[in-house]
Amino acid sequence: MYVKLDQLEIMGTHLEEVKVGDILSFEALIRNPLDWDHFFERIEMLKYHRNTPFTVVTREGDRIQGIGEIISAEKWRNGIHFGFKIKVKVKKQKSLSDKRVHERLASQAVIAELSPLPF
Repeated sequence: MYVKLDQLEIMGTHLEEVKVGDILSFEALIRNPLDWDHFFERIEMLKYHRNTPFTVVTREGDRIQGIGEIISAEKWRNGIHFGFKIKVKVKKQKSLSDKRVHERLASQAVIAELSPLPF
């Protein structure tokens, strides 16, 4: 799994939960304090209530791209673990798996029917 929201990229090793619907929400758990510094800076740079591009790749390999509005970003610390949860209101989304299906159909051979020419 993979999530990219503007300049923030989260690999599957950090992701705990990803939900895609009218609201995209994802939760990450960071175990390394040095990684947390990197993520904290990126989260602080996010702009709320503006169109923000996102990309989500699911476990099945489906890629979903779109634009959404960041509505909340929660950060927490639990002992030595750090985490955050971000919610995005989806405005537009496109699944690229649909595009692949259309490409397969377009790449099939087309058999042309020839009609006799009138004399």
